[in-house]
Amino acid sequence: MTYEWVILGAIVLVSVLPMIKILRRMLWAFSLAFVAMMLIHMQHNPGEATLALGAMGGGLMFARPIRRMVLGGML
Repeated sequence: MTYEWVILGAIVLVSVLPMIKILRRMLWAFSLAFVAMMLIHMQHNPGEATLALGAMGGGLMFARPIRRMVLGGML
């Protein structure tokens, strides 16, 4: 499950550090790739894949409010 965690790490990095504009623009591409890998992984370990998908969904949902809190409304 190495590649899935790399993609999830990139998503977290992009949501916390919006200064990296190239990765920020690719956020949805990383998200779609992660969802596809988790759906495939769900055949082997459904609990782990469901937990990872839920964590990613929560991270995407709160990315903008967390970014505003961290940067103090600068962006």
